[in-house]
Amino acid sequence: MALVSKKGAGKAAGLAVENLPLANRIASRLHHWYGWIPLEDLRSYAYLGLALAERNYETDRGVPFVQFAWRKGMFLAIDEMRKAGVLTRRRSTPGPTFTPLTPDVPDPVADDRLDEVERHDLCATLLRKLRQEDRALLSMYYADELTFKEIAKVFSISESAVCLRHKALLKRLRKLARLK
Repeated sequence: MALVSKKGAGKAAGLAVENLPLANRIASRLHHWYGWIPLEDLRSYAYLGLALAERNYETDRGVPFVQFAWRKGMFLAIDEMRKAGVLTRRRSTPGPTFTPLTPDVPDPVADDRLDEVERHDLCATLLRKLRQEDRALLSMYYADELTFKEIAKVFSISESAVCLRHKALLKRLRKLARLK
């Protein structure tokens, strides 16, 4: 598989040779996260990530290649390790036939995303337990960023009533979350 098209071969080859030390720094960072993988293997993935970053680099964007390749190269290397089966995403609950092929490796990117999805699901479940009017109040306040005064006009109630209802809703949501 050719990593660079013939059209961009000269540009990419030059950047690859010039930035080999960057691939070594990427490998060192990956070794910090995935210390059980041999450093030589991580270097190979870092070189591949750097080559793929060069392929995506556009000089007219005004971003220096080193800055672009540091992040892009690192995450492309992680993606390549996942494709090769070296890394796997952690499952929240293994199925009955689940047998891990690799050790359970902490993956900060996947863990953050999983936490975000779990928080979103919890919020959606809790909000479904509220009345439509209460969901609307929370939506106006948090999503639409309306003030209590503006919400009071919509519901034709006093500003203090909106404040009290908001406080009561938060208390109710916390109680429901503890029951989960």
